[in-house]
Amino acid sequence: MKLLWRSPLVLAAAVVLTGFLGVSLIQKAGAGEMKGPANFEFAGGGQGKVVFSHEKHAGKNPKCTDCHVKIFKMTKGQRSAPKMADMNNGQSCGTCHDGKTAFTVKDQATCNKCHLKS
Repeated sequence: MKLLWRSPLVLAAAVVLTGFLGVSLIQKAGAGEMKGPANFEFAGGGQGKVVFSHEKHAGKNPKCTDCHVKIFKMTKGQRSAPKMADMNNGQSCGTCHDGKTAFTVKDQATCNKCHLKS
């Protein structure tokens, strides 16, 4: 069967296929560059504020699902501050900051890794 490249149906199919492949390649190329929201801060009590960096954490765990929704809900807007008691019990940040996966939240020598004194 001979294809007639001037046929509107063949041209439309070629345009759609080319567009689909182009979008797929762009999405794959950009997937490694995807960033979460900007840094956000928690008051942190007397130890000083805590600044959370999605970029820094994504560098360690590239899959969003490593943290979301298993440990943290993906919410937009207001966030509740993690509590040290929960972290010490292996919840919230303490899920990974357990001394094995990442530095522990239980060691006072590492407080300044999260808490920033003004």
